[in-house]
Amino acid sequence: MAESIAMDNRTLIRRTLITVGTMVGGCVFVVCILTLVATAIVGHAVGPKEESDAGGSVSPANGSALHPAAGPKPAATAPTHGR
Repeated sequence: MAESIAMDNRTLIRRTLITVGTMVGGCVFVVCILTLVATAIVGHAVGPKEESDAGGSVSPANGSALHPAAGPKPAATAPTHGR
């Protein structure tokens, strides 16, 4: 009788570990899919956008035509001392 109880305990532990592994694996899979979807949505929303202007040319990918402040910065000048 003691052997059948020990066998039942092993079976119970094995089934529990299989169930836990399946649930953890399922959660990892769902989180992975949600992460990929969120990354694709954010990447598409934030990514560079190329727009055509009236002349048919494409604006630069860095957006300097759309945002003048994003263009090249003027060279810094050294401060002049009253010499």
